[in-house]
Amino acid sequence: MELRVVDPKTLLDNPENPRTSAPNVEADRRLAHNIKIVGLLQAPLVRELPDGQLMIVAGHRRRRACVLAKMREMHVIVTSADEKLDGLAAGSENIIREAMTQSEQWRFVDKARREKLHTDAQIARALMVTPAYLKRLSLLAGLHDPILHAIDLGRGPGFNDLKIIAAAPVEEQRAAWAEIFEGAVEDDADPAEYCLNAEDPEDVVSWRDLARFLKQARYMAVEARFDDAMAKACGVVWAEDLFGEGGKDNRFTEDGSAYAAAQEQWLADCLPEGGVRMEVGEYEQAATPDGYLRVSHWMEAEETDVMGYYLNPNTLKIDEIPLRPKGEEEQGAATSPRSIAPASVTPPKERAAISGTGLAMLGLVHTQALHAALDAVVEDADPWDLVAALLLALAGQNVTVHTPEREPYGEMNRRETALATLFPEGVLIRDPALLRQEAVAVLKTVANCTVSQHSGSGVTAQIMGLLFEADAHMPNMAFDDFLKCFSKPGIMAAGAALKLLPRNTGKEMRTAIMTHVGPEGRWVPEQAGFASAAEGWKTKLAAMVRRTEKLASLRADHNRDADDETDAGDQLLSVEEEMTETGPDMPDERERDYSATEAADAGEGTDPEGQDDETVALKAVLLEQAGDVLVPDDVDPDAQAATKAHLDSHLEVVLIAA
Repeated sequence: MELRVVDPKTLLDNPENPRTSAPNVEADRRLAHNIKIVGLLQAPLVRELPDGQLMIVAGHRRRRACVLAKMREMHVIVTSADEKLDGLAAGSENIIREAMTQSEQWRFVDKARREKLHTDAQIARALMVTPAYLKRLSLLAGLHDPILHAIDLGRGPGFNDLKIIAAAPVEEQRAAWAEIFEGAVEDDADPAEYCLNAEDPEDVVSWRDLARFLKQARYMAVEARFDDAMAKACGVVWAEDLFGEGGKDNRFTEDGSAYAAAQEQWLADCLPEGGVRMEVGEYEQAATPDGYLRVSHWMEAEETDVMGYYLNPNTLKIDEIPLRPKGEEEQGAATSPRSIAPASVTPPKERAAISGTGLAMLGLVHTQALHAALDAVVEDADPWDLVAALLLALAGQNVTVHTPEREPYGEMNRRETALATLFPEGVLIRDPALLRQEAVAVLKTVANCTVSQHSGSGVTAQIMGLLFEADAHMPNMAFDDFLKCFSKPGIMAAGAALKLLPRNTGKEMRTAIMTHVGPEGRWVPEQAGFASAAEGWKTKLAAMVRRTEKLASLRADHNRDADDETDAGDQLLSVEEEMTETGPDMPDERERDYSATEAADAGEGTDPEGQDDETVALKAVLLEQAGDVLVPDDVDPDAQAATKAHLDSHLEVVLIAA
């Protein structure tokens, strides 16, 4: 073998490379960064071909990483072994390689910190891992050795359980481990040192139980379902929280395993009549039992509803979830295989008298007829008919009303109730009192003055307040919670409006206002009334007008641009004219050489290309300035003239209108 230094870009790929999958670009970049920091630790193995070129036997990824690291030289080992062994060497290198276990990684990191005094930033860059990964490895420092062994076997705990276990002292971990495996060892063996059998995949640990045993959490007696007798039977020992709130049960235990066993015992023996036990399913959530549906908050309660109970593994509380038995049809649909044919063949569906296209056409025709009918009664329509029509429009499918209060799911909303009252048979009941009542009820559910972009009506509701004199119904606003919302200048101005003397603080002014108004008085500041809505409405209308005018202006500009493009299109050259750059009205090159300076000096109105006097003059000024920059004043006058003439014949000045 021979060690050489070569350019990595000159190495040839091996067509017999056993790794045929596409390279992982991110992994290659990580290796490149690692090589930049610690160098190339192992030189690739190459073979020299008859023409002198080097072909990679093993080390394609290392070569790619060196190229990414922008290395111009790298070491390679030129092999002289039998060429038949190249494929075997390349394959075995990838297959036999084994990654370090987590505990081995941690011991390496710990040694690098303690003995080599490397910082976490240096270690993270060298290993190409995140600081969070190093932090997770640091949890292994406080683990009992058999737990580390289980992690190395790939049977370790999840991150959440690992954090809890690592936070407990090693002595407590050892004691808990001994209790778990007390019956799994020989008589003379120490259960605290028991290690999982690597050859037995069924030899695992309930990490959640171990974490619960070690977790320093308090489980309160008030949240337990079991009684004292069951607590004693399961080994729950209560302690009293001496700093707890008086008059309440402040007993607690830190023995999560005993507490969970007692809760499980209650579920097994004391489940209420009709209750259903629910097991823990995926993601540690309650699994819905077969034959039941969960009752959501928006569903109406039914007599057949029952309560489901399950032990929350995170809190050890018994949570309650309402359930509803499925109907026979729902159960049949859920359990019957799709492959089973129905008992009776469903007859073919008859074709509708009018197709969907025809119905869409009818919808347009109906809309035109409706609008024509409304136009016909615009001058003498009964106001009450219009009120009823507005109520109908508000209940349309194309109208969405957002309100702060959520309407009960499945129940009729107030708009639907009003229509059912006014149109019981499809014909309006012309009762003015009833119309007023239902119209006001609908307005109350639609119009609101809440400050919300989604459910508030905005300024229109405030204008409605002006229309119906809502200021007269405003309550007394001289109460502390509202007055605290004022700034100090604001509260001082409010007090001045009541002719109160100035106070040193806002709190004193709030007290003065409440005292001045009194509990039986009524005070509504100007900012809290509906009068300010008028200015807001005018601003809204002005903004709407400006928006309309702007849109109209944009449309007009667009139409002008379209007309200009059409005019320009009429003057486009034919293919032959464009290729020769001449046309019926286009001057040839001799005519274009007409100097802009000469045109300006001659005082002509336009140049040969149809430019006006201003453009020609601007060209002359720009060319003059360019000549002054390129040719100093002390240069021979003939040279200056030649340079300016050259600029005049070769520079083209284009005037672009903004």
